[in-house]
Amino acid sequence: MNKFIESLYYSFKKNSDNICLQIENNNYTYAEVYGFAQQIRSQLQNTDSHNIGVYLTDDVYMYASILAIWFEGKTYVPLHPTFPISKNLNIIRQAEINIILSSIEVHDHFGIEILNSTENLGKQETFPKNSPLSNNAYILFTSGSTGSPKGVPIQFSNLFYFADSFHKTFGNLSPTDNVLQMFELTFDLSVMSYLIPWLNGAKIVALHKKETKFLQILDLLEADEITVALMVPSILNLIIPYLDAQTQNKSLRLNLFCGEALLTKQIEEWKDFIPNAHIYNVYGPTENTIFCTYYKIEENIKQKNGIISIGKSMINSNMELNEDEADQGELLLSGKLLAQSYWKNDDKTKESFLIKNGKIFYKTGDCCIRDKDGDYFYVNRIDFQAKINGFRVELSEIEYFANQKLQNAISIAVVSKDAGNNDILILFINDTTVDVSELLSHLKKHLPDYCIPSKFIKLENFPVNTSGKTDRIELKKMII
Repeated sequence: MNKFIESLYYSFKKNSDNICLQIENNNYTYAEVYGFAQQIRSQLQNTDSHNIGVYLTDDVYMYASILAIWFEGKTYVPLHPTFPISKNLNIIRQAEINIILSSIEVHDHFGIEILNSTENLGKQETFPKNSPLSNNAYILFTSGSTGSPKGVPIQFSNLFYFADSFHKTFGNLSPTDNVLQMFELTFDLSVMSYLIPWLNGAKIVALHKKETKFLQILDLLEADEITVALMVPSILNLIIPYLDAQTQNKSLRLNLFCGEALLTKQIEEWKDFIPNAHIYNVYGPTENTIFCTYYKIEENIKQKNGIISIGKSMINSNMELNEDEADQGELLLSGKLLAQSYWKNDDKTKESFLIKNGKIFYKTGDCCIRDKDGDYFYVNRIDFQAKINGFRVELSEIEYFANQKLQNAISIAVVSKDAGNNDILILFINDTTVDVSELLSHLKKHLPDYCIPSKFIKLENFPVNTSGKTDRIELKKMII
């Protein structure tokens, strides 16, 4: 048994009577989830297929399928029911999937074997297979908004070192912890939200499809049912307007934010609601196993353009800028959390990974600044930079000054094209009551003319993707 699987196995055995998973009003113990996994393993033992598709059903069998796949030393690949069939077929083809596990009937005709993960063929008590740490634990495929999705293979060794980094940075969880799981399994933040509880005998509180995501989270927080939560900052835009100034959450003790830029404006409104929580901004791409940096948010918040610092690297991971002597540039990542390549995609691997001083680095595509204390600050995506009339424009700077004026809203700046194919700036605001003339006047006081948006679009809420992050692609579709 490799070290990662061994830790997982003995945690399930040690904590057999603890609640492992809560979905809606159903609770499942570690023994029950382990039992379901053993049933599923009995089906997988008859196949040579290594990459196993998991059809996302948001039930106990979905989580048990992951455990079964891992205990067989195999790799799971999530398939989302709402994705176009062409995208799922692309993933199935690329990952060479011959078998899909599902607890519900799969209506899409994938042309491969579908195993019913609820089927009870009898369960034998068998130890997990002695698979090497170099085996892939999962392969996640990117959204593929431009071209074919690319697969990111994360090894058991990457997860082992991520867990080590997490525990040494934030401490161990206890069996009394209730951990929020708000993510689709196609988003790698979901892995932390079930893996870290599993390793500590804690309870996973998973969301379901029958109620709006942010309302479920709000209910759980107001009922003091969550002690640990990893969130995307966008969820705050939805939750904060519903908070009662007289109500506080007393249970939350650890609150992490990841997935997109976290704004000082968002956190200042949030901190009072969770007075007992240690709050961290964390950062990391899928290619570097969930997240790899941490910054603790206290009284004096470090920020650039209203975006909170992503801090320093966790152990087992390293970060530096592409120009060794510079304090600003593209962020590079290396270390024990890093995937070594994309899944069977040499062109994309050569484009995004490089060898420097004998080490493999991942080029994040994120422009960052490093201060004298060694803390890093996300500025923007390199491809978010724009040139308007020959002048370089930082979209985060426009958003920063707009957010100063907005009372109960935030802004998102995007670049679009006019009829002459010239770059123009569009500012989206998630508040339909904003006085645009006042906002425009404020921006003109602080920004040069070439940074002033050509158009303002007011929405009730920003669209979000399946990862829960603000969907800039959908925003651009709204530009007329």
